[in-house]
Amino acid sequence: MKRLTLLLIGLLILTYSDATADTSKIISADELKKMMDSGKQFALVDTRTEEEFRQGHLPKAINIAPEKVADIAALLPKARGITLVFYCRGVG
Repeated sequence: MKRLTLLLIGLLILTYSDATADTSKIISADELKKMMDSGKQFALVDTRTEEEFRQGHLPKAINIAPEKVADIAALLPKARGITLVFYCRGVG
């Protein structure tokens, strides 16, 4: 779990409340934990490789390869109030 916590550096939240507004925000591991504990609805997206995902991931996370994130994001409905939280292995 410590390893995954370190991977949370660089979390990105995208809220699809307005397609033209940049609503992205970097959050800490503590902020994500609070979101998870609060029961707030959000989708957790692991952008590491499939192999890394199989080795371990956060509960309820889905895996989308980094090169496919933009393609899949374009297909998402512009649902208000749906928060997407992305995480990866970090820089480097």
